[in-house]
Amino acid sequence: MSDVEIFEDAIEALALSPQVQDDLKARMDRVVAVARATAPVLTGDYQRSIHRVERPDDDGTTHVDTGVHYAIYVEHGTRQTDRNGRSIHPPRYNLSHALDAAGGDHDV
Repeated sequence: MSDVEIFEDAIEALALSPQVQDDLKARMDRVVAVARATAPVLTGDYQRSIHRVERPDDDGTTHVDTGVHYAIYVEHGTRQTDRNGRSIHPPRYNLSHALDAAGGDHDV
């Protein structure tokens, strides 16, 4: 059996390469498009605030974020219920679903 030598520095550097970063940006732009298209709209602030974070993390991770303080409640809902026990603000999982929907190499 032969030994396999793994160059971890090369693997870590790969995520920071311009080609990989361009691909990640394009993928996250598709996530933004899906998230905006499927976002619940009351005032439009949440929908308009969905964006790709311009600078990746130190490890090359690219993020999609929102600029409104209540985005966590849109995504995960609240436990608030009406007098009949029905959820007033159910979870929407908008960003999670957009990430799943845009994950393939299909047109949005």
